[in-house]
Amino acid sequence: MESTDQYNFSIFKPRHLHGRKNRNVILTMLLIWSMTVFGFQVLLRVIEKPTPEKTLEMFESTWPMVSKNDLSSVDYKTFLTSLILVKGKNLVKPEDQKVLSDAISSLTFMVVPDSIRNIILADISDLKELKLQLVRTKDQEYLNIKTMIGEKYKTLIDILTPYSGYNYGSIEAPIFIGSLEEKYPESLQDASLARIPEIMKFYLTHNQSVLTDTKFLGFPFHYFYTAVFLLILFIALCIAYNILVEWRLKKEGIVE
Repeated sequence: MESTDQYNFSIFKPRHLHGRKNRNVILTMLLIWSMTVFGFQVLLRVIEKPTPEKTLEMFESTWPMVSKNDLSSVDYKTFLTSLILVKGKNLVKPEDQKVLSDAISSLTFMVVPDSIRNIILADISDLKELKLQLVRTKDQEYLNIKTMIGEKYKTLIDILTPYSGYNYGSIEAPIFIGSLEEKYPESLQDASLARIPEIMKFYLTHNQSVLTDTKFLGFPFHYFYTAVFLLILFIALCIAYNILVEWRLKKEGIVE
């Protein structure tokens, strides 16, 4: 009588030579896959080193003077640009966004003349009110308010262009206007802004190495390796496993 378990296979306790060979192939494939995936990540961590962006150098060259409210000795537009470039990152935490907005507002109202400060503050207030109305409207009213918001943005950008250097249509201009607050610290020496150097260093320092800086087929090598090569390797291992199993079945005369 034919045994009912002759086709059973256990990867942990193979009962015959074919099973052991098959198990060894599977474990070898898993080892190769694990080494290529996790080994590469370990290698990245070992050889990487913190590398600051050029924006951090801009910030650090201006912060000592700006923090003392000594804007006559430094190009405050350079400092403002460094804040805007961090503020525009989508990974910045809300609490850090608030600190950056306060710093941008404080710096801006330190350099604009008193004659236009109240005009700017009034426009900022109107802009916030329009945004609140926008979420409660629809259809044509929604489009009308959206148009008014765009016009208000343009008005503010045009007023502040001589002091910020951002023209209408630039990438920085909407971030700049969106960062302005009606209530802001009177001085950059305010205790609430003490974390600015820490925030800037955190978001402008990245771990880099030859594996992240080298380009391969137009991609950073680490991106190509994880997104493309590992996928190809997985498919190749699957194909290799099937070829090896077929070859062993024929060699041992086993019929499926």
